[in-house]
Amino acid sequence: MDPKISRRAALAALLGTTAAACKPSPMPSFNSTREKVEGRFQHGVASGDPLHDRVIIWTRFSRQTEDNASAPDIMIDWEMAQDEAFTQIVKSGTVTALSTKDWTAKVDVTGLDSGQWYFYRFKHAETVSPIGRTRTLPKGSIDQARFAVVSCSNLQEGFFNVYDHIARDGGFDALLHLGDYYYEYGPGGANNAMQKAGRTHEPPREIVALNDYRQRHAQYRSDPALQAVTASMPLISIWDDHESSNDSYKDGAQNHQPDEGDWEIRKERAMRAYYEWMPIRDPQPARGREFLYRSFEWGDLATLAAVETRLLARSHTWEFEDYYDQIMDPEGFKKFKAEKWYNPNREMMGQMQVDWIARTFGESKKAGKPWRLLINQVLFSRINSPDMTPYVSEEDTEEAGENRDIVLQKLRMSPLSLPLYPDSWDGYPAARERFFQALKSQGVEDMLVVTGDAHEYWAAQLSCDDGSPAGAEICTSSVTSLTVGDVLGDHARLYALLVTRENQDVKYYNPMTKGYVDLTLTPEKAKARMVGVSTVFQPEYSAFRAAEFTIKPSKGSLKISNPKGLSPTQRAVF
Repeated sequence: MDPKISRRAALAALLGTTAAACKPSPMPSFNSTREKVEGRFQHGVASGDPLHDRVIIWTRFSRQTEDNASAPDIMIDWEMAQDEAFTQIVKSGTVTALSTKDWTAKVDVTGLDSGQWYFYRFKHAETVSPIGRTRTLPKGSIDQARFAVVSCSNLQEGFFNVYDHIARDGGFDALLHLGDYYYEYGPGGANNAMQKAGRTHEPPREIVALNDYRQRHAQYRSDPALQAVTASMPLISIWDDHESSNDSYKDGAQNHQPDEGDWEIRKERAMRAYYEWMPIRDPQPARGREFLYRSFEWGDLATLAAVETRLLARSHTWEFEDYYDQIMDPEGFKKFKAEKWYNPNREMMGQMQVDWIARTFGESKKAGKPWRLLINQVLFSRINSPDMTPYVSEEDTEEAGENRDIVLQKLRMSPLSLPLYPDSWDGYPAARERFFQALKSQGVEDMLVVTGDAHEYWAAQLSCDDGSPAGAEICTSSVTSLTVGDVLGDHARLYALLVTRENQDVKYYNPMTKGYVDLTLTPEKAKARMVGVSTVFQPEYSAFRAAEFTIKPSKGSLKISNPKGLSPTQRAVF
């Protein structure tokens, strides 16, 4: 079971009133149903990890018999052109779809012009793949960069309408995928009640073996909306936990049990399949696959750093409920904070990665670039649970049924202002402060973080332990995965207002809708537009602006301002 799901489900008994909602203005309706690709390239094409003179292009060769493990390697031709008709071919060659890599094929196309859009395709005999569109990173003076920011796409919990809407736009420079690109659960997975779309995972079990991970990648890449969005722009991706197993860390995972084998073997299988099936560069020689972090220089406008916070260095994850008796005792709580929660030895990224980010962003700052964008998995912001005792009695919790004991624990702990999500950076406060101080040592207090994982929209200021500013954070909602609003209904609106009111750094919290962030950077400001979709349970949907914010430099850091699309109550607590 996903502890995020159980935490959200437990909230349902903690709220009994609703708050008025601000109805968004709908946009035109769409349908994410697209024609499926058949034949030898049925998993489509993708590109990613763009640099100034190169970009990765990817496809997979589909064999006649998928279970024929002895099938030979396959030679595939590829072409890259300046035009969609391929009359101006600039690069071409042959690549081998290796049987040892599940017949996936990647080409690092070099010698390209900077800041240019290209078209690419693959060929085998008379079969031609779909056409992809990609670009290289720009150099020099840049007026604007626009990114689509996504996270948490569980195929079982809905249609990929978010991907469809992004692909239809045509104006993005890159897709930033912040993790949970797929989920490891078997049928039913985290939440049986959410399978309204009639989509079920394959293979029909929790994935553990290498071929399981490969088959799950193949299922997701068979989705036409996902194919459309990755064919329309380059992808910059990082993994979170579900690409391996829920709530994963360096030495294990909440969803990895002893009867599922050795964790190190399972982790290696998951990473191997990820590198095979994603358009990313393979790790450098003598480096493990855990070293996923890398950077991208977007002209003189921005430095992007994609980080790894799961498998490289993260310490063991835990839930506050696991230490309920100790936490409810005042002396025990002090000991818990010192020895467990604020333990200075707890890691999130590891010192090597922290030093690399500080150095990369420090060089960006010295070069005069306006933006340092951290592509990050889990929430950085300080977000504590509100005190729910004035709103809920213990008698009210009887509706929780078999979950009543957990609900009572959460209710009784709520006055302690514990972090909402201990699996986020709030569960690793010493590591977060070390990271902020490393940035400050390089003169960086204006980091802009884009985050996934939470299945909710957030906009928050970032601050150090002493209250000094560290930047700003924008968190995207999920593509399909369960939100607090799915569990609590309209009760979630009141809960969101309470969370926003009780957390000084939080400016906006919306757990009611799924969607993505449309992020535009210019030399003077950034604009973050939260785009929601009306449903994921059917392919017919409409899209709307849930909220919009401007982020500007302010006193050496960043300030979130100029909110749009908020209800009167949301504005009051902004």
